[in-house]
Amino acid sequence: MNSQQRTNQPATRQSGPVVELSGASGDDQFTCTLSDWNFIRDLGLTFGWHPTGTTYLPQQGQRARHNPIKHDYQPGDSQDRKRVEADDSAHWAAAVDRAKRSPFILGMLRKHAQLRDGNRPSAESSLCSQLQSFIEFARRGAFTIALQSTR
Repeated sequence: MNSQQRTNQPATRQSGPVVELSGASGDDQFTCTLSDWNFIRDLGLTFGWHPTGTTYLPQQGQRARHNPIKHDYQPGDSQDRKRVEADDSAHWAAAVDRAKRSPFILGMLRKHAQLRDGNRPSAESSLCSQLQSFIEFARRGAFTIALQSTR
């Protein structure tokens, strides 16, 4: 990892499908389980994010469309990366930040952590830290999403 590359945590600590987010430069990354990705998406929706949709990145040799078709936020495989635009990313980060300040967040974190990890003592604080990492990542601008390829 070079000195400018940012990542929230090593993917090896996670179980299940892993979602990989990459910033525009490619050096800025955020990874989480698919379950956590869905939780982060749902938190954003619950706290006021109005998604504008993702677009597929053009495959090699294809030209980008002027009016791209909008898609959902479910990650595809590493060959079908979807792009979240900077404005959408900023609004999503703001909504998750509002969620973190909500009086209901502890209960939401506890419930998701129990579903994800059982009764592991550090699960809630780990999830809270992951939310903060997502907020910081999403505030930096547009990014792409895909399931991490199995090597």
